[in-house]
Formats: sequence, C-alpha cells, structure tokens
Amino acid sequence: MKRVFTLLEKTLLGSPVQFTWQKTLGNFFAVTGADHTVKIFDRHGQKKNEINLPSNCVAMDWDKDGDTLAIIADKSSTVYLWDANTNKTSQVDSGMRDPMSILLWSKVGALLAVGTTKGNLLIYNRQTSRKIPVLGKHTKRITCGCWSTENLLALGSEDKMITISNQEGDTIRQTSVRSDPSDMQFSVMKTDERLSTRESTVSVVVGKKTLFLFNLNDPDNPIDLEFQQRYGNIVTYRWYGDGYIM
Repeated sequence: MKRVFTLLEKTLLGSPVQFTWQKTLGNFFAVTGADHTVKIFDRHGQKKNEINLPSNCVAMDWDKDGDTLAIIADKSSTVYLWDANTNKTSQVDSGMRDPMSILLWSKVGALLAVGTTKGNLLIYNRQTSRKIPVLGKHTKRITCGCWSTENLLALGSEDKMITISNQEGDTIRQTSVRSDPSDMQFSVMKTDERLSTRESTVSVVVGKKTLFLFNLNDPDNPIDLEFQQRYGNIVTYRWYGDGYIM
C-alpha cells in the first residue's frame, strides 16, 4: 500500500469529517467538515471544485455511474447536484418543509431518495426532473436506508419501523423493530433452496446489538441474530459470497 497524497486542509481540523469516493471510476472524492463547504479533489489531490452550503453538510452520495454527487445541508430544503463531467453545480428545491436527514441514489437508475427528520420522503428522477413527495412515510426521523437492484427502497426510522417501497413511493411491506435501526442493506440470503437471485432480504442493525433479517418473501417470519453482551456493540457487517454474512 502506497500513500498517494495527504490533505492538509485547516478547515477540516477539529471537526467530524465526511468523505466519499466517486463510484465506478474513482477519479474524484468529496470531503466536508464543519465549514459549510464540500471540497472535491481528483485522485492526485488537486482541488477541482468547492461547493458552498448554507450550513453543515448532512449527507453526500454519488449516483451509480459516478456522474453526479448529491449533497444535502442542515436546515435547508435544497439538494445540491455536482456534475463530474461538466464540473458544474445545480440546485433542486426538494419542496420539503422539514430538514432533510438522508439521501440515497438508486443502484440501477437515476432515482434519488431523500428522507427528512419528520419521516417524509421525496423521490427525484434526475433524468426527467420528476418529483414524488411522500408525506408520512414514517412518523419520526428517517435514519437509514438502501435501494435494491430491483429499485425497491428500504427505509428505517426512529419510529422503530422499517418500510419497503416501490419506485413510486408506495409502501409494499413494513415491519416493526425493537430499537433504533441503522446500517441497512439489501442482499440475497443463503438458503438451501435458492429460488432466485433477487435481493429479497433486508438486513439492519437494531439497537447496535442485534442483526435483524427481513425476508420480503416471508414477511411474517423475520430473523433476529442476537449476540452475547460480551461482544459489545455491532460496528459493521458485510454480505459476501453466496449469501453469507461477516
């Protein structure tokens, strides 16, 4: 492993740092601290752009091809979109009255999901500029989520509910959990009789102690993987191989 470059940005000192590499190509990465800006660098450490925000960055995410970086800021209703091909930034008014808390690009299309602190949802189509607002998807802050390869959207909230929606925002499945959900992922679960290769299982950490598995094809029988207290909190997990979890 060879160090390529080091960032010595004074504005990043003493503040929580977020960064994200461009998907697919990996030519750019975006980084932000507490100075209300998102800085975009190339892989050689040269700054390509700087996006000024009205407040601290809440979340950033690249679309599946790495063409567009989406950014949301605290107490702002605007979604900022940076185009990696033109090096230009555009703004989309979410129309949401409550602060945004999460954003997620689809794995397979141009759809961007934005969740809010009061449980509302916006699905934005980058190609057509169509917006689908979904009020009351949850009753409290949306804290985690993920898209499947079939364009299903899973969301978790402080209301201790998990919802599965289609790309129109319609809820097709939902279930409750015992504590706050986090680190949500879609996957194909390992079974003896594999019927399909679709991502039909949602996994989520519950209360930092339990891994909850929700099979969309068997919604009445979710699985709770509880770990002994001496193991401490779950920090992270990964699906790998033929439907196994590490």
